[in-house]
Amino acid sequence: MISVRIMEERARQHQRQKERMANGRDMLFREGLTELLDQPYLPDGDPRHRLDLIRPETSQEKLPVIIEIHGGGYVACEKDINHLHARAYAQLGFAVINGDYTLHPEGSFTEELHELAAIVDWVDDHAEQYGLNAERIFMSGDSAGGHLVLLYAMLQGDPSMAKSLGVRPGRRELCAVAATCPLFRLTGESPAASALEMFAQLIGPEGEEKADLEQYNVLNYLAGNRWPPVIVITTPGDALLYEEDRVLEKALADSGGDYAFCTYESRGNKLGHVFNVLFPEYEESMEANRDIAEFFFRHSEKARGVAAE
Repeated sequence: MISVRIMEERARQHQRQKERMANGRDMLFREGLTELLDQPYLPDGDPRHRLDLIRPETSQEKLPVIIEIHGGGYVACEKDINHLHARAYAQLGFAVINGDYTLHPEGSFTEELHELAAIVDWVDDHAEQYGLNAERIFMSGDSAGGHLVLLYAMLQGDPSMAKSLGVRPGRRELCAVAATCPLFRLTGESPAASALEMFAQLIGPEGEEKADLEQYNVLNYLAGNRWPPVIVITTPGDALLYEEDRVLEKALADSGGDYAFCTYESRGNKLGHVFNVLFPEYEESMEANRDIAEFFFRHSEKARGVAAE
């Protein structure tokens, strides 16, 4: 049974989604791209197991791929909320897979990680058909979606984690991942303790207990893990998670892994939580999205160099 609080959160997010797409904003990135919408990535007929493919229409080469994973507090939203952001990525030279997944409390973190792996396998299976470079796959998520992307990245580099969660990563490894204003844990001492407590209550009223959620704390998997390069996007205007993400920055630095932590200040637009996803037309958002693209292209070249050796 879905709680009243979850239904209210879904209604609130749906209204915000409609507002964001109003006033012709859905026209911003229309020219020069081709879209293939609502393709099933699992053959079970579940509407949550669908994805959109967006790519430059004139490119004849196999393009690097970004798998886009939306946020929504784990319990709300769908891939359409990231449609404009996916198109912004495609304008920068990527084939973009904008995917849905099962929300809490109907689903679980383990199920969602299985779904991300299935999307990776869909890219591998359809690379020839749609001109996708399956050797250059990236993943991008925001807020709760950023948490899922970071967990998947940790899963890819830690066989013991994969075994303990019972999740098989996709056949292809990610070259790098981007997390915008991400959550990365739901337990522990935290600058965002009240927000994390709210999310924990939303996702697990009849699901995971608080103690169970510790196994989805990204910080537990950073040390000694062969995780792919990570870029984190944030802003001091994110009242919800900015200070929390500074904790993630320190943990990434202490781990010695390959990462970038990018903070953006307002230059006239009001920047808030996942600003570059929700308002990709902002000057600051365009800079952030270009920085992600450059990080991905840089690690795409590194991946190609390793393959050549």
